[in-house]
Amino acid sequence: MLNFCSTYLSRYVLRFLYSAVICFPFLLSSCENCTFISDNVQFAAVSFYDANNKATEKTFNKIVGVFTRTNTEMPNSLEDTTATIFELPIFSRADTTMFVFYKYVTLNSVRDTIQDTLTMSYKVNVEVLPPDCGYDEAINDLEIIYHTFSNVEVLRAELKEVNNDNPLPHIKIIE
Repeated sequence: MLNFCSTYLSRYVLRFLYSAVICFPFLLSSCENCTFISDNVQFAAVSFYDANNKATEKTFNKIVGVFTRTNTEMPNSLEDTTATIFELPIFSRADTTMFVFYKYVTLNSVRDTIQDTLTMSYKVNVEVLPPDCGYDEAINDLEIIYHTFSNVEVLRAELKEVNNDNPLPHIKIIE
């Protein structure tokens, strides 16, 4: 005995209908015009302050990011930088990133290197967006687990864009 579908519909039409039913939810979730704008950032904004709580401009000869698990340097380091806010890149494939701040000082014809270290830990939350839009990484729960500076304080534990009207950094270092 033949069934109803095989008698009145060809095999190719049935395959097309089954494929359409299976693919329909995926077609609805696609994102042709991806206008997603995230305010999450992949860097930690660090500012230096004096004892009077006033932002100061600092100069470093080199700032090097270090992968804490392998103890190897990140490929791009900041060279000869002077700024009030430093944007330090976060390695989002791990839960900690370490930065070494180098400053060269010459005293009595002897060149000396001053090093300071800042190690931070964080949580990375990945949100998968519809197929054409990709994904978004949100970094939060930022905390300092080691430093060699006088005093370090986390002002914003969630890494969002720095507001240009009120540039409050993520990390405040008091020297």
